[in-house]
Amino acid sequence: MVLPRVLLADDHALKSLATARGWYVSEAAAKLINVGLQHADELPDDLPRRVSHTESTDFTARIPLTDNEVVRAIASERDRSISVVAGALLHLGLRYRNEIPGQIPAQYTTPERPLTKAS
Repeated sequence: MVLPRVLLADDHALKSLATARGWYVSEAAAKLINVGLQHADELPDDLPRRVSHTESTDFTARIPLTDNEVVRAIASERDRSISVVAGALLHLGLRYRNEIPGQIPAQYTTPERPLTKAS
């Protein structure tokens, strides 16, 4: 479990994504952090030490243990808080949100026909 410190604009985008996909905010955050980890090489070198409470919000996100270990390793390596690193990864995940695995819509090869009494 992590407490990402998320910028207010990212918080709004996260909640919109969660609503659109029918997910809990925590679930959407975990998926975005996972996508962010896939692009961790794009994390800025100069992550802030702190993010102001007036510019951000935080909440609980349950992430897989493997992701948790990587987030903690990045935080330790960069000497930053886990919350700041998780928030930065979530920000990256929002940039690449189209990479979140999701349900593929059904593809029909024949057009739909009107319902009959038998159907």
